[in-house]
Amino acid sequence: MADDPRAYKSPEELEELLRVLSARMHHINRVALSESKYAWWYAELLKAVAGLAPLLRDDTLRKDFGDGWSASNDPDPRARILSLLSERLPEK
Repeated sequence: MADDPRAYKSPEELEELLRVLSARMHHINRVALSESKYAWWYAELLKAVAGLAPLLRDDTLRKDFGDGWSASNDPDPRARILSLLSERLPEK
């Protein structure tokens, strides 16, 4: 039986998939969406999210965010993840 292409194999594979989606979105924007600035930012957001995938292996970060059994060490995990994302987005 073939592997399910949706199966999670590694953060690196997830990063690659998200980068491909970003590139595809940029292509769709060029050929079908009239160079929409919203679509451009959407594609850049996918690329930035891709950059977060390797952090799934970061034990310190995972501990800071907590899990199903232990609470987060971070008082505002939403702000923290948005900050990590913002660091990976272009300025303009």
